[in-house]
Amino acid sequence: MDVDDHVELGSDTHTRREALRKAAAIGATVGAASITGISIVPGVAQAASSASGMPQITANGTATKTPGLKCFSGAGGDDQFEVSLGDGWWHFYFQGCAFSNSESVILADPPGGPSDNAYQPPTGYQCRMLVTGTSGTYDTGWVADPINGIADTGGVVFIGPGGTFWGLGNVTWQITCDPI
Repeated sequence: MDVDDHVELGSDTHTRREALRKAAAIGATVGAASITGISIVPGVAQAASSASGMPQITANGTATKTPGLKCFSGAGGDDQFEVSLGDGWWHFYFQGCAFSNSESVILADPPGGPSDNAYQPPTGYQCRMLVTGTSGTYDTGWVADPINGIADTGGVVFIGPGGTFWGLGNVTWQITCDPI
């Protein structure tokens, strides 16, 4: 059977070459990579791009709660993240406890990092963060730069306690930066 032979796909007839081309396009769309950890290398979703041809940038990870009290480690612990986003970055940490509904996400100025600039979107991009736990998801919406209107200094709470209770389990976060 030659690659141009016809195969039946549902009610439509397509050549094998067309079917393989469609499968490759779907694979490229689904195959966006991301790596979790303290220093995050952004995954690039090739299917999402603007008219300028700039790709969407994403990064994601997990903040883990301690057993028992179900608290985040806070600044300097394993729940602090220094995310690289091309020529931009977002440095933050999770703090607080599930039992007291005091969970929040705060900008961080890590040693060796940019002082008083914990958030910088990549050039030509706008960014947002989703935080998801067993009790729901919080969406920051598109974040302005600087986040607090003056400077993105460490210690600025950008997702505050109350209304952001994510449940007793760990939470995942995802940053998405789209071309503007």
